[in-house]
Amino acid sequence: MAASRTGLRPVSLVPVTEAAHLATLQLTCFGTPGARLAGQEPPADVLWRKHLGLLIYLALSLDRTRARDHLLGLLWPEKPERDARHSLNEAIRRLRAGLGADRLLTHGNAITLNADALDVDVLQFAALAASKPADAAAFLRGDFLEGFTVDDAPTFEDWATRERVRWRARGAAVLVVLGEAALTAGRMPEAEEASHKALELEPHNEPAARTRMRAMALRHDSTGAAAWYQQFTDRMARDLGQRPSHELEALADRIRKGVLPPPPTTPVEAPPPLVGQQAARRVAIRVIGEAVAGSTRTLALIGGPGLGKTRLLTETLARAALEGAVTVVASPLESDYDSQWSTLRALARAGLSRLPGSAATDPAALAVLAGVQAERTGHPDHGEVASALASLFSAVVEERPLVVAVDNAHYADGATLAALGAALAEVRAGSLAFVFTCLPEAERGPAALTGLRSEVGLRLNGESVHLPPLEAADIAELVAALAPWCHEPDRRSRLTRRVTFESGGSPFFAVTLLQALSRASTMRDDVTVWPSPGSTIDAPLPISVPDLVRMAVVARASSLDPPDLRLLRAASIGGTALDADVLRETSGLPAEAVEDGLARLERAGFLRFDGHRYALAAPLMAHVVRHECLTPGQRQGLQRRAAQALATRGDMEARVLRVELLADLEPDDAALDDALSAVDEALAAGAARGAHRALAAADRIATRRSGDEAKQRISLLRRRLQALG
Repeated sequence: MAASRTGLRPVSLVPVTEAAHLATLQLTCFGTPGARLAGQEPPADVLWRKHLGLLIYLALSLDRTRARDHLLGLLWPEKPERDARHSLNEAIRRLRAGLGADRLLTHGNAITLNADALDVDVLQFAALAASKPADAAAFLRGDFLEGFTVDDAPTFEDWATRERVRWRARGAAVLVVLGEAALTAGRMPEAEEASHKALELEPHNEPAARTRMRAMALRHDSTGAAAWYQQFTDRMARDLGQRPSHELEALADRIRKGVLPPPPTTPVEAPPPLVGQQAARRVAIRVIGEAVAGSTRTLALIGGPGLGKTRLLTETLARAALEGAVTVVASPLESDYDSQWSTLRALARAGLSRLPGSAATDPAALAVLAGVQAERTGHPDHGEVASALASLFSAVVEERPLVVAVDNAHYADGATLAALGAALAEVRAGSLAFVFTCLPEAERGPAALTGLRSEVGLRLNGESVHLPPLEAADIAELVAALAPWCHEPDRRSRLTRRVTFESGGSPFFAVTLLQALSRASTMRDDVTVWPSPGSTIDAPLPISVPDLVRMAVVARASSLDPPDLRLLRAASIGGTALDADVLRETSGLPAEAVEDGLARLERAGFLRFDGHRYALAAPLMAHVVRHECLTPGQRQGLQRRAAQALATRGDMEARVLRVELLADLEPDDAALDDALSAVDEALAAGAARGAHRALAAADRIATRRSGDEAKQRISLLRRRLQALG
């Protein structure tokens, strides 16, 4: 082959697969640029700015190849052509000497960077960005070629500036994806951190701003989110002379107006982190997102007690509210089961009767709903109520997305559930969602709930989400967050295994136990002994799940002030829905003390408030307080006072609760007559659950007394109850 005009013998382009073995070359472009050769610092010649710039430029070029003339104008534009060619050839010679003869290959006028054993962080980032954003984000150690300049090479500087903008945009996009994933998983601090990093790359990135504002609002820092938005707005005006988009302004306006439920009053403990059930959370947020976007959807959140149904519902509603939806939620109690339309009335109190856009509803439909709410219509036709609801929903979604929710639907009355299901089927299009939570057992709710569940995904577009118990990895996250006192890895591992075993994967049990351990240090050694000396990991434990949780609840109750503990004891005697007057008579506390005490017990997590009434946070707490925080004599005294207070009430729940108390206090003929009369009244009203409870009380009284007549009446009533279903 003839020599070239430059006097240099051309070097054949060696295929990568045939190249000599090369040491691994790692090029770093994010952050301070650099190179590593076989994991070590390369020769100094390689790190010279123009040499390193040449390597990076070739690595990011198409097929890692550039023409010599192009490279001359890129890196040596100030030199005469002969001198520039000499500088390029010298650079190639030195790089080959430092990296291996086959690292830079030439073919005619082209120079190629050999891809064999070559790692470039920006290319690895690009390859992972779509499929594994978390892995891709790990490469974002700084800006592209951060602080790197090449003297007398303006074309290279222009290229680096363009690439810097491009990689900032791609990096910010990946970080926003990570932030949104953290939002979906309920990890608000991670979402904020990801959006903060995205905004460091692109200070005017609206998707990142949106993620950050939503994360702040969802962790109940609406004031901080609004203040940060103002800073973002000022920065856009100063730097770009622009205002944020209408969508971002609307989000800020919703946050300022307080569309989210108010944060809980400062609890005794910090709220536990959301862990586990990631698949369920993703489905729930996706379905709600589809509804907000314009499709009618139904979402069923199904799971056993303590598995986090209510918390997931609350989080889902908060997300919908931030997206501009108006949300209405009712939380029926067990005492509502037999009261027809009680859940619809609860929805009305929660805002269903004053929704934006409801004025456009057919007046006849509004009259039907108003009659149900005011209990003027007796037993209205279910189809008529369903059509009225459909008319209301259709009018509202013309103006804003609407999410209607029923928490603990197994306590809801069947009439409301049937009407809601029929209304949803009638509203064929619009930004409407119906969300309900329930226990998995069909027999734990009205027949209408079973029918509703069976229609989700069929007649009703949507999905059913089953919440599984937490896994060991999820419990480990809770232990790390709630048991900072457990430092040693081995001890923390034992605690995780113990809590996993004892809680059965129930978030409620796990959190209750860990919060108790944070206060009661005397319990820690016993719980972290796993397995106990002389036994195996599968051996039965000396403490069962109920006992552990009982210990935890007692530890929480014992920290209350005497008046609040007195009020809690009185509350544990009555029904799930707490009546302030009954509590006052039962506890002996003045009305003002009862009112203040209820608020403090809510802050402490013993009670919840739905905007209309107080209720015990969990039946388990009432059971433990009733049996562990009261002596038998104290319990009987409170029961007697509660029965006396209930005697003046005429509602079915008060009647049934009173006969249940009398069955233990005074199981005489008068109590038996009261119980049987309550069964009769419940059956006549179609109140199956109330009839069950009153009949059980009558049974308990009858077992302590003799007489065939009573047994015959009970047998007859039982047959009537079975017929009622």
